[in-house]
Amino acid sequence: MKVCPRCSELYPDEAGQCPKDGTPLRKVLDPLIGKTVGGRFRLIQRLGSGGMSSVYLARHVLIDRLMAIKTLRRDLARDPIQRDRFLREARAVNRINHDNIVEISDFGETEDGLVYLVMEYVPGDPLLKVMGTEGPFSSLRALDVIEQCANALARAHQMGVIHRDLKPENILIVQRRDRRDFVKLLDFGIAKILDAPSLTGSQQIFGTPGYIAPEYIQSTDIDGRADLYSLGCILYELVTGALPFDYEYPGDLLVKHVTEPPVLPSERLASVDPPMEAFILRCLEKDPAERFRDAYHFLAELAAVRERLGPDESWGGLDEAHDTMVPPATAEARDTEALFDSLARALEPAADEREPTSPDGIEVGRDTLIDGLRSSGEHPVVAGPDEEPSIPVPPAIDGDLTPASIVPPVLQLEPTPVTINRDGLLGAHRWRRRFDAIVAHLEKLGGEAPPEIDHALRFASRSLEELEDAVKSAGAYQEAVEALHERARDFKATLGRAIDDVAGRLSAERGVFEALAARRNTLRSQREAARVRLRRGAGSEGEADALLWELAAVEEELRGVGQACDALEARLAELTSELTSNGEGLEKERSQLVRVLDAQMLRLESTANGLRRPLEEVERYLRERWPATGRSEGGASPAGAS
Repeated sequence: MKVCPRCSELYPDEAGQCPKDGTPLRKVLDPLIGKTVGGRFRLIQRLGSGGMSSVYLARHVLIDRLMAIKTLRRDLARDPIQRDRFLREARAVNRINHDNIVEISDFGETEDGLVYLVMEYVPGDPLLKVMGTEGPFSSLRALDVIEQCANALARAHQMGVIHRDLKPENILIVQRRDRRDFVKLLDFGIAKILDAPSLTGSQQIFGTPGYIAPEYIQSTDIDGRADLYSLGCILYELVTGALPFDYEYPGDLLVKHVTEPPVLPSERLASVDPPMEAFILRCLEKDPAERFRDAYHFLAELAAVRERLGPDESWGGLDEAHDTMVPPATAEARDTEALFDSLARALEPAADEREPTSPDGIEVGRDTLIDGLRSSGEHPVVAGPDEEPSIPVPPAIDGDLTPASIVPPVLQLEPTPVTINRDGLLGAHRWRRRFDAIVAHLEKLGGEAPPEIDHALRFASRSLEELEDAVKSAGAYQEAVEALHERARDFKATLGRAIDDVAGRLSAERGVFEALAARRNTLRSQREAARVRLRRGAGSEGEADALLWELAAVEEELRGVGQACDALEARLAELTSELTSNGEGLEKERSQLVRVLDAQMLRLESTANGLRRPLEEVERYLRERWPATGRSEGGASPAGAS
């Protein structure tokens, strides 16, 4: 199989150049390139791969939108545990629905066993790469990145999802028009869903050595505070350029998370501010109880640190000279440039591993591929005066293909591969133009065609009508899917914001409750000590009475705060239940539509492929008759066609 690096069309191995734009074709080395997954997502570029999965750039053939497709390695897909863990990422992310988490809109399995997730495509760089390129971040810039991560984690934890593998590789940094360093969290593949059964034994350790919380290594109970520890390690690295512990090998690093205090950030970099250092060290406490009680508490303390660090007029410090906003531009131009720049970086191999092939498995140069992706037009190939094609030159696919414009009559060399572009879904518009051109050729040829040719043409006509009707139906289903998806997204966003508000207030009230409970316990101890002194004749009744009155006031306030916490917890449970039940209902409705749409797409592809044989049969008849007829009627010879 070969591919056109300009328009991504696929052709058989014997083809030499793309008939649409004349670009030399390249051999496809990755068998998934060009494959249509789920009937709707055509894989056009491999963006990266890891031990368990690969990620491809794909184009949605119905709405012409770029997506990212994550595929599970085929041998792992045969393992039920690995397969369920892979699909658990989709379930986890769909529960959360947050702007700072890469959205997963669909998942499934193809007939040949390929398991995949459909994600939004975000042109950006992993935080690890940004850190390596730009060095330690300023304190305020680092806090901005970490705050966005914590916002996403707060929602995730509230929905019962713990990430378990936070690290710079799983944090995508996107440059947007309205802000620098917009964060998208990736890879919830080993996330723990708290109300779902475990897929593995409790002794298995998840995470990455540089960022793993001590409780994972000690096999103790895990909650959201483990993610906050990992986030603290990332913040430490952002501001110092190093990890919290010195080590010789990964096993040594794992042990130090449990047994040794971290190196002080100010020892790594003297310019680290004391408020930042104190905040980081609290994140890195060995005992989860000594960290922040939850992500909302983390966010509240982060805001306090940011206010202490930033000048009064720059709340957050994003007006620093090196943190200026991206200049205004149109959304389309900015997003498109980000896409191509990201692809260009993805195609740039390391200096010590330059190879003639790009990461997507296509034998094609970086500049050729990027230029091809940037091109939005199609340029028909026209035979030059010195060329002598064996059959007439194909018509220009962008021009007016009415019979009057075809002088002399010409033919398409090959059927257009099944694809989506401005030729419509599955090339329906091109099939129609091709069919009309062939009918015009037959009329020019004159005479009565043999029965088998007439039958082939009638069959092609019926198939084409069926294809065009089915394309309209599929488009209507896709519009329904998109509308339902938007409804679900808006509903989840609205409920999510309400949940964040209530959960944030609940976290603050719990903080007050904990402080009052600690004060109550202190007063009880003080009053008991005062009573002991009074019995021994060393104290006064006034001191004991004062402590009693203060204790009563604290207990009364504690009851009030406890009732407020109970009310907020009840409201939070209602909102979470509403989000879960309605979300599941919308997802079920959407899944039913998608199943029908996927079945339609498979039938559509079969119908489009069915047009190939009858039209080729008519073409062969015309090839055999046309040259002689053209000469006898004084028409131009094939070599003179233009």
